[in-house]
Amino acid sequence: MKNKEYSITLNWNYIGISVVFFTILTLLVLYLPDMRSIDNAFLKSIRLALSPFPSYIPLFVSEFGQANHMLWPQIAAGCTLISHRYYLKTFMLILFTQISFYLKDLIKEYICRPRPDGCGISGFSFPSGHACTSMCFYGIIIYLIYTYVGNNFWRNFLITLFGLWIFLCGLSRLWLGVHFPVDIIAGWFLGFILVNLFIILDKSICR
Repeated sequence: MKNKEYSITLNWNYIGISVVFFTILTLLVLYLPDMRSIDNAFLKSIRLALSPFPSYIPLFVSEFGQANHMLWPQIAAGCTLISHRYYLKTFMLILFTQISFYLKDLIKEYICRPRPDGCGISGFSFPSGHACTSMCFYGIIIYLIYTYVGNNFWRNFLITLFGLWIFLCGLSRLWLGVHFPVDIIAGWFLGFILVNLFIILDKSICR
């Protein structure tokens, strides 16, 4: 019981830290006049460093971060969980993923940060929806793999694979020039908050 309580406390600490960093990034975007120029400088450096690599890589990765293409991973994960009779976990996984979509949209409409100049994409920039939803969904998947996959090789392989995918989803948006670095980092923090809320609920009511 003490280990369980300690573990949940640790997740609350992760949430607190993430909230602090997300708040700081939000305040910088809202009230630091030079934030856009600083972000632009980092964005140009990142795109320049990635320019030798094929452009189809970020297009492919970014496409699978779209809301319509996130449906199939949710169905696959849900079917896997249902096959093991984890019905409540299935519901929670889909619920938290959908919350990530709506939550990032609400914050975008409040912050109203324009996207990088000339990106050709409509809508607001902060936080990155791709970064937020990929962190939320695949972060939960990583937690479930860590908890329930017994084979060390497959557990480590899948955790590394999905962790890399989360990183690439965020990087692809910088690569394409449709988000600033701060947007991506804020999206990851926001998604990480939801991951830890899922874990807290799972530890509290699903065992």
